[in-house]
Amino acid sequence: MKISITKVALCCALTTTIFGCSSGDELVKPASTSVPVAQTPSITDKIKSIINDDSAPVNDDLQILKDQLEQQQQQLKAMSDEQQALQEVLKRQSINLDISANKEANAGRNQQGTASTAYIAFLENEQQFTEIEEMATKEVSIIPQRQSSLKLNIPQDAQFIAIKVGLRYTKKRSQLLIPISSLDFDKSLTLNIGACDINIEDGILPELTPTFTTKLKYYQQPLVSCS
Repeated sequence: MKISITKVALCCALTTTIFGCSSGDELVKPASTSVPVAQTPSITDKIKSIINDDSAPVNDDLQILKDQLEQQQQQLKAMSDEQQALQEVLKRQSINLDISANKEANAGRNQQGTASTAYIAFLENEQQFTEIEEMATKEVSIIPQRQSSLKLNIPQDAQFIAIKVGLRYTKKRSQLLIPISSLDFDKSLTLNIGACDINIEDGILPELTPTFTTKLKYYQQPLVSCS
């Protein structure tokens, strides 16, 4: 019985001590201070910094990484160049043709315009120029005061685009033989049909073909009258 009382007394003493400690003076806590955290560079940034710093010692691993990076950049540039070249090739496989006929189209010396037909052919050589109608891949009706627009696919072996308009009062100014190399593929090839002639308004780069430029300057001189 004495042992039990002693145990109880001891437990009470311990309990009092424990609660006394917890209920006594509060523990002094360190003051909470807000310290800004510096933004540390990422591992990738460190690697890039070391690679780009020629003065820093570069070990074999970093040199290999630098070489691989340069090789990848060269491959990306080569892929970009190939893509641009492919786009240029695809762009040169077709051409947009716009034909505008004024109100006096095919009128000759008269005031009233009349309908006619435009024959379009792609030729491999100049000798085929006399066979435009037979080799025509497209025929377009020319109506006064009306515009026609069409997209033409260029054959792989074509060197010229030939256009002949059935104007009644002249033959000299109703046919065109245009080198494919002189076409501006960023624009439409635009033709104007007058009373008895054809004029190229846009869509060519004459400086690319000097011989054609000389002929074009003569050909594009305005007519005094229809023959």
